[in-house]
Amino acid sequence: MKKNFLLDADETVLDFVRTSRESLRRAMQELGLPFAEEDYALYKRINDGLWREYERGEISKPLLMRERFARYFSALGLRGDAEAANRVYFENVCRTGYLLEGAEDFLHALKGRGRVFLITNGTAAAQYGRLDALGIRGLFDGIYVSDEVGYAKPDPRFFAAVLRGAGLKREECVVIGDSLTSDIKGANNAGIPCIWYDVQGRRAEGAVPDRTAHSYREILDIIDKEP
Repeated sequence: MKKNFLLDADETVLDFVRTSRESLRRAMQELGLPFAEEDYALYKRINDGLWREYERGEISKPLLMRERFARYFSALGLRGDAEAANRVYFENVCRTGYLLEGAEDFLHALKGRGRVFLITNGTAAAQYGRLDALGIRGLFDGIYVSDEVGYAKPDPRFFAAVLRGAGLKREECVVIGDSLTSDIKGANNAGIPCIWYDVQGRRAEGAVPDRTAHSYREILDIIDKEP
C-alpha cells in the first residue's frame, strides 16, 4: 500500500466552483455590473481555458488574471474595469473556502493511511487563505503551490521539486486528482502512479490514469488493495 499521497486541491477536495461563483457575484455587484447565475458558466469556461493555456506554458499567471475578466466582459458586451473586477474577485477567493461533500472525512481517512501532501497550481494567497479559513492546513504534511515551486503541473519539474522537497521516492507515492490535463498528465510525465478522481464519468483523453475512482470510498479502496 502506498504511504505518500500527492493530493490535488481544487475540485478534488476543495469546492472551488462554489468559491468562484460567490466571488464573481461579489465582484460584479461591487462594480455595479449585472450578474445572472447562468453567467457563471461562461466565466468558468473562459477561466478554465486560460488555466489550460497556463498549464501548457503559453501564458503567465499575471496575464491569466488580467485576461479572464477582459474576455468575460467582452463576451457579455459589458464595459467594465477588468483589473478592478479581478482584484475584488481574487480578494474574495482568498478568504472564502469550502470543502466538497465528504472531503473532510476523506482527508482524515487518507491521513490515517500515510502522509498527505497538497499539490496545486493555484495562487499561494488563494490556496493558503482558503485552507486557513477552513482550519485544515495542519492536515497536510506539506503544501506545494506552483507559484512558490516555480513550475506548474503537468511540468515534471513541479513533481521533481515536490519529491525533492518532501524527501520522497516516486515509487512510494501516488498522485490523486480530478484533472486529466494537470494531475494525471503530470503524474504520467513524472513517472508517478496516479488515481484519477472522476465523479462525472468522463473519458480519459490525453492522459493515462493507472486507476480511476468515482468516489472517495473508491479511492480509499484502491489504496487499501494496491501493493
